[in-house]
Amino acid sequence: MIVVDTNLVIPILVDHEQSANATTLFSLDPNWHLPDWWLIELANVLRNYQRANLFSQKEAKTLLARALLLFPPQNTHSVDLQETLQLACKHDVSAYDARFITLTRQFRQK
Repeated sequence: MIVVDTNLVIPILVDHEQSANATTLFSLDPNWHLPDWWLIELANVLRNYQRANLFSQKEAKTLLARALLLFPPQNTHSVDLQETLQLACKHDVSAYDARFITLTRQFRQK
């Protein structure tokens, strides 16, 4: 089980300089878990690619559907925002980055 950022999902879906690394990591452990904001982040990245004419709206929708198959709802988790803010302040990181620490801690408590 690995807690990952959307930045690791993108190279699995599209040709990217990190595709080989991300694909290797996924093949070693496909049990990836993500904070609940990953879907909107992914949709935003796909929209930016579409806006840049890297692929069509239809292709973007297909990639989103593929992502939902690779990472089903049970792999998406809400994070405690109070704990996220506390960790961000404590470790002097962004709240965005602290979400991953929070999610990892949530798994340790199970």
